[in-house]
Amino acid sequence: MPDLSVPSLTETCRFLSDPALDGRYPGSEGHETARQYLEEMLVGLKFDPLFRDSWSQPVMDGSEIIGQNLGGIKRGKSGRSILLGAHYDHFQGIPGADDNAAALSILIETCRLIGSWDGEHDLVLCFFDLEEPLRFHTIGMGSMWFVDHAPIDLDGLDCAVILDLCGHDVAISGHDDALFVLGAEHSDDLVQAVRSVNDSPVPTYMFRNDRVGDMSDHHAFRLAAKPFLFLSCGRWEHYHQSTDTFEKLNLTKMQGIAEFIVKLVQELDGRSVRLTREHDFEDVERESVRRLAGVDLPGVPLDMIIGELMKRFRL
Repeated sequence: MPDLSVPSLTETCRFLSDPALDGRYPGSEGHETARQYLEEMLVGLKFDPLFRDSWSQPVMDGSEIIGQNLGGIKRGKSGRSILLGAHYDHFQGIPGADDNAAALSILIETCRLIGSWDGEHDLVLCFFDLEEPLRFHTIGMGSMWFVDHAPIDLDGLDCAVILDLCGHDVAISGHDDALFVLGAEHSDDLVQAVRSVNDSPVPTYMFRNDRVGDMSDHHAFRLAAKPFLFLSCGRWEHYHQSTDTFEKLNLTKMQGIAEFIVKLVQELDGRSVRLTREHDFEDVERESVRRLAGVDLPGVPLDMIIGELMKRFRL
């Protein structure tokens, strides 16, 4: 049963994208307010602290604390884990509704819908700090620090599911509800898990991660050679702009993404995900292209077709 004591997706996203938080930029009062709120959500969702007896993991630069990762865990039976993660920092003066209040609220809603946990694997929920420049892709990026100082056994991590830019409509007529899934190319088990959610409220399209590069916190897990899935709707015209505001989000789509992740977690739970590439992932991508474009284009190089699609989807 869903935990009714936790705020709704709409309430959470509205709070985290409130202009009063001034972008949740690190070191600000708004950043601290967001951190406290997210910690309250971990408590309300009945997670246990991830970092020994603490909800927070300081991110360090020498002896200076420059950020705070947040995390909780619900124990399973297998000793293995599934991690759900998204970053919570942003820029001063930008509400950051799509980037990344939407993803945070989706993950909170996912765990609210799951309710009490009786899974085989541990369920880990992380809110990473310092994803945005100037820390992006550096050792000071919150998720990089997390992987380098992991509070869980990374050898037992079966999948890190990372979200970013998940609240907006995709700019293609008839495909505004699309959700892109990157990273499954590294594992047959991940391809099967995504495909097994065949009654998803949102249509999903799998592509290779290297089509666009590491756009978010999955970067840290890829470098560590750990299984990951990156969920995103790509970039849009309000990316890193002051116009990235709550009222522009598609809340229905966001709710559908949360319901998809609930089913994905259920598919991943109990699996031992192997990093194998025995499948022909070109066939997986061609299927995604066929569904997006509505046609099959035999003889046309797949890279050319996907390159044009990526431009149109702002990926």
